[in-house]
Formats: sequence, structure tokens, C-alpha cells
Amino acid sequence: MLRSRAITTSSRCFSTSASAKWAGPFPRPIPAGIPLDIHPEVLQAQAEGRPIVALESTLITHGLPPPHSLDLPVQCEEILRAQGVTPATIAIIDGRIKVGLTHAELSLLADKGFAARSDGGKSLWKVGRRELGAAVVKKMVGGTTVSGTMAVAHMAGIKIFSTGGIGGVHRGAETSFDISSDLISLSDTPVAVVCAGSKSILDIGLTLEYLEAHAVPVAGFGTDDWPAFYTPKSGFKAPMRLDGAVQAAETILMTDRLGLPSSLLLGVPIPEPYHAVGEALQVAVEQAVRESEENGMSKSGKSATPWLLERVGQLTKGNAVESNKALIKNNVKVGGEVAIEYAKLLKQESTGSSSFVPAISGTPRGNSTTSSVPSSPISAFPTTSPLAVVGSLAIDVTMTPNSSSPLLTTAPGSIRLTLGGVAGNVAGAARSIGIDDVVLVAPVGNDLFGTVAKEGLAKRSMRTDGLVSRRSEATGSCGYLLDAKGELIGGVADMGITEEMTGAQVVDRLHVLEPRVVCFDGNLSSSTMADILSLSQEKRFSTFFEPTSDAKALRVLAALESLPSGAIPPTISYSTPNIHELTSLYTHMRNSEHPLYEAGPWFDGITVRADALAARLPEWILKEGVVQMAVQLLPVIRTIFVKSGSRGVVVVQRVSGVDAVAGWVRESWTKGIPLVVAKSDTDPGEAVVIRHFDALKLNDDAVGTVTGAGDNLAGAMLAALVRGWSPDVPSDLTAIVDLAQKAAITTLKSFEAVGDHSNLAPLLPAA
Repeated sequence: MLRSRAITTSSRCFSTSASAKWAGPFPRPIPAGIPLDIHPEVLQAQAEGRPIVALESTLITHGLPPPHSLDLPVQCEEILRAQGVTPATIAIIDGRIKVGLTHAELSLLADKGFAARSDGGKSLWKVGRRELGAAVVKKMVGGTTVSGTMAVAHMAGIKIFSTGGIGGVHRGAETSFDISSDLISLSDTPVAVVCAGSKSILDIGLTLEYLEAHAVPVAGFGTDDWPAFYTPKSGFKAPMRLDGAVQAAETILMTDRLGLPSSLLLGVPIPEPYHAVGEALQVAVEQAVRESEENGMSKSGKSATPWLLERVGQLTKGNAVESNKALIKNNVKVGGEVAIEYAKLLKQESTGSSSFVPAISGTPRGNSTTSSVPSSPISAFPTTSPLAVVGSLAIDVTMTPNSSSPLLTTAPGSIRLTLGGVAGNVAGAARSIGIDDVVLVAPVGNDLFGTVAKEGLAKRSMRTDGLVSRRSEATGSCGYLLDAKGELIGGVADMGITEEMTGAQVVDRLHVLEPRVVCFDGNLSSSTMADILSLSQEKRFSTFFEPTSDAKALRVLAALESLPSGAIPPTISYSTPNIHELTSLYTHMRNSEHPLYEAGPWFDGITVRADALAARLPEWILKEGVVQMAVQLLPVIRTIFVKSGSRGVVVVQRVSGVDAVAGWVRESWTKGIPLVVAKSDTDPGEAVVIRHFDALKLNDDAVGTVTGAGDNLAGAMLAALVRGWSPDVPSDLTAIVDLAQKAAITTLKSFEAVGDHSNLAPLLPAA
């Protein structure tokens, strides 16, 4: 039934460039089927615009000996977290591309790296960009090199990457043609790399010449000299000098704005306490290089570098390892500093002026001149309402050319302006079904789109007295560019205004509205969500969370975790994640030790038996772990409606009360119903109920739009809840899901984000 097409937009993306060689400077949309696992911690940081630094993993698998192969990566991640930066260590594990690793995964790589020394590395790959595809297909475990890490970081939208030293042109390359793929990646992948210069085993002069020939921006960090890994001076000058993290971040951003395909290579000298030993280490490097030429190791390709580093370590009796560790930790620290400044620049772009002015050396930086005008309601505070929907309201601009076009200039076609935003669509659907007094609490700017948004609400016959005016900010908007067939080419979303709406502004309105149900979407900040949840305990209203996206779904868990530990934590009454959002929520909870996620005594006597699930539910529900994940979330979300597209809706909920549990037990006696009831062995008034509803049929040729179907499903559910239907009652749950699926179908058949649901209004109980 619910056919959904993922539309991934970003308020900020890299500039286009015709000279890009493999993916261009755009972070490419990630197609379905790519086995990419982005850790919830990284997703949360991306959703909140916080700094992130990518880290490689060949350091773990092929670089340092134990115990350093595990201790150092852990220390690097700790350095970043202490700065307020999220680490994203990248690796391949069982054919899945990992962005952000657990401690167990770091340990796995270290153990595999040690074991692989005995089999020549056959069981553990060193994965550069070249090997990525095969490593996935063959389900390998591998550490990513500089080029492999850059490729994945770019795919995942991470801009800053810290490593030890880069590969380059090897000595004797004029006859062997041994040139590291790191240099190719530096020329065509827009990920900034922070390193200790070129590894001293390389031909540094030719490496710099190659980088110059391929127009790679290369700079020394606070130095005129190009570093050589163990020593601060290689004998070659750095092409440029950048003083400080601010200047480096500004250079990265400006390089993007100019549409250039590469980013910045920043050379950081090894810390001063290790300068003296660098001379002795360089002597050992030269000896190791000579030995590699004599024994043929120099011609062994990617095995040469690990061999040389290990031999240098032997010749220096471990001094090389200590220097290696010191420079890596220093590079990680500098990478964190640059990422912090880069995140600040992006934040200024989204909330401040439209122009970016680089700092002039020697000129003090003042505070931004942009003043924040206090927000105020559009009109007087609203009167009471049974349903409040809080979140984003946006204007959607959809552009479709009449025929295929390179779009290097304007092309004839159609442009449609529609009202959108998750909360706007949800509230609109509830209004269309018959909840006349639903109130939307959403921010609007004092701009043209703000006027259009208010007019759009009026055309839907909706109240506008819950809107929050943000005079200094732009109304939320999304621009979509489609091809002539209606498929998405790309888009830009500017939704920063929703995150800026404060909890106080929302709470003030909810105090007056006195709603029975409050729905809020994932576009809100975690702090605003926390204020809503705290108020729900005081005012005893039900809460309904619409996650919006994988990353934004995690904001609600951050909100719950931020509440005072002494109080009884609130639970979210209802939520409507899709399977991907459910996975994101579950993964975060599984990796957290927060006491919030302890199930409590009610869960102790409940066993959800696998044989019962297999006997009563469709096979895909078990294979994809839907029930397993949802049940673990019941301590914080009481009823979960898992939107599953054309496979229907899966409901997993906690049911309390002897009569309610008995009603579900009787329902389970009916043959053919995909229903599992897991009663508590210790409390007759507690049970977990799992119910699957097939999708309603819809022909593909009947689909007019895929935008807003999930929002309309949520809006219909809210309408049913406000009118008194309860998911605790079997017949009511069936009616709720049936109404919601019909609303989604109506929207799919229309060309609007909110369908005309007036024909569904008679299905609701009377007000």
C-alpha cells in the first residue's frame, strides 16, 4: 500500500564541477542496496550539524602492532569526543561498509589484523577505492586506506578526514610506475585530509609535483615547510601556508564554493618533542628502503608500506612506533579543530547572512552583526484544541522539464508550488478527515514564502493562530528537480527555521491549547522535544512522534536521555517509524548503557516466542528483525506503527489492564489473523501485542505522487485517536490502521502532499 520513494535532500551540498572524475564534488545519493551502515552517533551529529572527523582503519589492520593497533584508535576517538567532535572510523566488516565503529568492531579489526600476519593478509584486505566493490561482493573484512576512506567519507557526507601520512610517488616510480591511489583520490574527491605530510619512504619531491600537476590544494599547517612524517621538514617547501583551524576551514568551504573537484591536503608537523628523534628515524627509513630494494619487497605493491614501517620499527627499537602514535594523535586533534570551525561556518550560513567573508589575517573577529528578533505569535494565543501538531511547515517547489535536458541553462517545463513540511502535512490530513480545530504549531518567517504558507493553510481551512513568527529567518522550503519522467534528480532543503523554534514557544501554546494528543516531528531540536515530553507528564496528554528520517529519529532519544535522571521518564505514546528509522532507533538503544532503556519489572515475565512469530506472521517480518527491534523500544515508545510500504503496517505495542489483555487473547483465538499476544507470566494485566496488517491494493498507474503518503497515514491515525479509538482494543486498532491506509492511498492517487479525505470523515466516531 504505502509506496514510498526516498527523497534525500540537504540544505547544503557541494558545488558541481564538470572536471570531477568519478563522483564529482557532490556527495552522491546512496542508491538502494548499498550495504552502508552509518553509526547512530554519526547520524545524530549530522542531523544536528555537529562536527565529524573520519578516521581510517588500515592503521588498525595493517599499520601498528598489538596492543597499539587497538589502543591508538580508541585514544584517537577519545581525543575527538573530548573536543565535542564525533569520530567516524571507516572499515569493511563482512562486506558491509561501516561509518563509525563500536568498540567491539574496533577490537575485531585489531584481532583480525594480528591473525592475518600469519596468512599473508589473505583473510583481511587492505581496501583502497579500487577494492571497495569487490570487498563488498566477497563479504570481506578490511581496513580502508586513505583513498578508500575518502571515498566512503564522501559517500556518507563527511568533509574532514585525519590520518597519519599520505601515500604518494614511490622511489623508482620512473621505472616501476608505483604511484599511490591516494593521490588520485586527493585530486577528485572533495574530502579534506589532515596528515603529517608525505611518508618519508616516498619520493616526496615527485609526490608534490604530482599533486601540483593535478591542482590539489596543498598547505602546511602553521609552517612554510612540507612535513615528512617523522620529521617536521622534508627539504621541500609547502605550496601554501595556512595559520590556524579557522583559515583551514574557510579554505575548505571556499574550495567547494568555487566548484573545484578536490579539497585541501593539510600537512601538520609532528609535535616538537619528537623532532630530535626524527633525524635518527630518517636514517632507519633510508636503510629500510635499501633493504626493500635488495630483497624485492619494494616491488610488492601495497605490501611494501607495511613492511617498511615494521622494519623501521625494528631498526629503531620501537622509537618509530611512539613517534607514529604521537603524530597520528596530533593530526586527529588538528582535524577536530578544523571540523569544529567548518561546522561553525556551515551553521553561520544556515542561520546568518547569505554571504561568507573570509577572515583577514590580523583582523580581530567580532560577533555576528545578525540580531535575533524575538519571536511572537501571528495573532493572539489560540483557544483550546484536542489535537496539536508541532514541527515543520514548508513550501515545496517542484521543477520538471518538458524533455531531457543537460540543464546547463534554463529549460522549458513546469514549476509547482505546494504546501509541505511533515507537521504541515500531518495536520492538513487530520483537518481533511474531519478534525476541524486541529492546531499546527510551526515557525514561519517574515518573508514571501511565509505569506504563501499562511495562505495555503487558509485554503485548507486550517487555523493559523498556532504559528510562531521568526522574523529574522527564512520560512522552511524544499526545492526538487525532477527529470521528464518525474524521477528525482536532486534537491535542496532549507529547514533550519524549525530547529530554531524554542521549547518555550511551543510550551506556551500547548498550555493554552490543552490538547489531548500532541504530535511532533523529527525536525524539532532535541531540547524542544524534551520540553514537550516533560509537559506531557504534567498535563497528561498523549504524545505521537513522527521520526521524519533515520538521523532525525534519534533526536527523540537524545531528548529522553537529557531529562533529569531522578524523575520517572515519560514514554512516547505512539510513533510511526519506517523500517530504516526503526533500525536507527534500535541500534542507538542497543549501543547505549543509559538506564532509560531498562525495560522494568513489567517486561520480566514476558517472552515473545520465535515459533509463535514464525507461525502467525509473514516471513519477512522475522527475517528483517522488525519485531525484535520494536519490542526492545517498548520501554520508551508504548505503541509502534511500523510503516512497511507495499508490505503493510506492523503494530507492536504494550497493552496494560486485565480486561484489555483478555480482549487480545480472545482475538488471538481467531484463525488466520496475523497476531501474536505474549502475556506476562507474572502479571495478568501486561502483554506485548504484535499485529500485521496487509497493505491495501493500489495499481502503479494510479499513483500521482509519492510525497506525503506517510504523513497522511499519521494524520489519519491522529484523527482516530482524538475521536476516541484506542489501539488497546482489537477492533479499534483494525479501524485505525484501515482508515490510515485509506488516507495514504488517497494521497498517492492525488498530486498534492495532502489528499482530499472528506469521504473518510464519516468513518470516524462522532465528535
